[in-house]
Amino acid sequence: MPWPRLRAVILGALAIVLVASIWPLNLFEVRARSPLASVASAFGPAPSYPGYRWSRDGREVIAFELDTIAGPSHCHWETATMLFIGWPPGTVSTSSAGARTYIRDPQGVYAPAYRDRLDLHATLPADATPTGYRLGPIELYLSPTDQDEAIYVVAPSGAERWPRVDPLRLCA
Repeated sequence: MPWPRLRAVILGALAIVLVASIWPLNLFEVRARSPLASVASAFGPAPSYPGYRWSRDGREVIAFELDTIAGPSHCHWETATMLFIGWPPGTVSTSSAGARTYIRDPQGVYAPAYRDRLDLHATLPADATPTGYRLGPIELYLSPTDQDEAIYVVAPSGAERWPRVDPLRLCA
């Protein structure tokens, strides 16, 4: 094998070993700079259809159980992220009657009231517990005292409180 090719193979192998050792140890905070390190980096801009694939207890869930997608562009809601979750958590819902909707709408395109109820720098209530849903390092939490009002989206860099949409408003 010619020296330049051998050198490239050795350097490639060293790079793989380096990345493999840095990632689990999070040396230099490599994972903290990923696109999912903050709620804002994951959901601003809002994810277009089909959205992200969440997992619960280590298994990927289908969109009828949990989905986060941008609002429809024909309504001009595409900057808002809509979170649809089967209710209670863990339920696969086949209709809006069996699900809840929460929204991240910092621009108030869905409705100014939801922008005003959004907390981009939330503190988890003492009674908040994880739902088991994960998107990489991002987790969903519910608080029994306000689960009818909001859901908490928690990343390594902080938490956001997304208000519940009730009743669900649709556009044509």
